[in-house]
Amino acid sequence: MQVVVLDSGSTDGSLALSQQAGFTVFHTQAQNFNHGGSRQWALDQALQALQASAQAPEWVVFLTQDALLAKENALQELLSAFEDPHVAAAYGRQIAKQGASWVEVHARSFNYPKVSKTVELKDKAKLGIKACFLSNSFAAYRLQALQQAGGFPSSLPLGEDTYTAAQLLKAGHRIAYQASASVYHSHNYNGRQDFQRMFDTGVFHAQNQWLTQTFGSAEGEGLRLLKSQWTYLTQSHTTEQNDQSDQEHPKVQKPNFLVGMAHILAINFTKLVGYKIGRAYTCLPRSLVIKFAMHKPFWQPKP
Repeated sequence: MQVVVLDSGSTDGSLALSQQAGFTVFHTQAQNFNHGGSRQWALDQALQALQASAQAPEWVVFLTQDALLAKENALQELLSAFEDPHVAAAYGRQIAKQGASWVEVHARSFNYPKVSKTVELKDKAKLGIKACFLSNSFAAYRLQALQQAGGFPSSLPLGEDTYTAAQLLKAGHRIAYQASASVYHSHNYNGRQDFQRMFDTGVFHAQNQWLTQTFGSAEGEGLRLLKSQWTYLTQSHTTEQNDQSDQEHPKVQKPNFLVGMAHILAINFTKLVGYKIGRAYTCLPRSLVIKFAMHKPFWQPKP
């Protein structure tokens, strides 16, 4: 097994720890980081280094620096998905970290339930755009299938995982969600960050309209999340919706109904506006696009 660390200028001591552990370390500047391009570059460098030793890995695992393994056997559980020869990619469950807001705890439960599943292209009729959902925060790929799909694109502000998952599904492969493979990973975004994240998502969908044409609109999934948040607020003891019964998630104080409704309406309105503006980014001056974007280096002139 080869462990590769892509460092973009960390200052928390992780670089030294990686070197002490004997990991292979590649460097990139933070202003040059690209969600798809940087991952693909690091993968290409690692594979090139392995050619000399004639080692051909069957799978590759991606894990972001802020995702912490929740179980000692999380990697084994994730890779067990490839026992199905039709599975080309797998992603694990994400559990909210301590200190996460109730909205984030609910969102993690909504997107990463306790039940595993395997998805193929025909499931788009039932799942819509959620069929190609996958997160590179903790995901694994069958290397041959990933390479045949062209690897991760560098021309996206984000969503390289969704893009690749969709390509794999279209090629006839399956995507596995391994609920038994879990990490602690969550974000407490403020309103500005919610807007920026969804602006980037809108740009991503505008640049790749084949995604929504093939799998369906993102607005439908947003409405389903809103309904789930409503259920969470109005039902006090529901195993599926109330994460207080899930000991893996941190316990959070659920707000009263009025405060909670104001919160989710504000959040979802902000996200919807960000997404819609992102979809229309070509109508905006470049200065506004950069201001609205979360991943600003994507818009900077390339050297």
